[in-house]
Amino acid sequence: MYNESQLVTDYNDVIINMKQFNRDLLEQLEIKEQLPQFMHWYYIPHLNLFGPSKFIGYKQMEAELYERIKKRPSVETKRVLTEWFYPVQSETVEELILRDQLRSLLNLCEKKPRANAVFHLPKNTILLVPDRLTNYRTNKK
Repeated sequence: MYNESQLVTDYNDVIINMKQFNRDLLEQLEIKEQLPQFMHWYYIPHLNLFGPSKFIGYKQMEAELYERIKKRPSVETKRVLTEWFYPVQSETVEELILRDQLRSLLNLCEKKPRANAVFHLPKNTILLVPDRLTNYRTNKK
């Protein structure tokens, strides 16, 4: 029997869940309503996909299952995801770029990300910011 609280055990589980989350965004009204509540967002640049910690941190996640576990604290999933991801420092150009990208995605669902959202990137990833974007932060204010 499948244990709905089983945490992901490898990076491929995370990728599968990330893809499922983005498919569910297109189809599931329930998950769209949760979007402004997610605080920890994970981004995989080569897939250009975002996913929230609690959704991508449990094995075989999907919107229907998420509805059953959504009240659980996300501390377990954040802990397991630190094996593959690191938090992006706040108020950096990278964080502002990720925030804008997430805002664009959520805007398609007529939602906005939390103001205190935290972004995470895979450990083997560094966002390369072209020189022309070094003034990005001052231009956005």
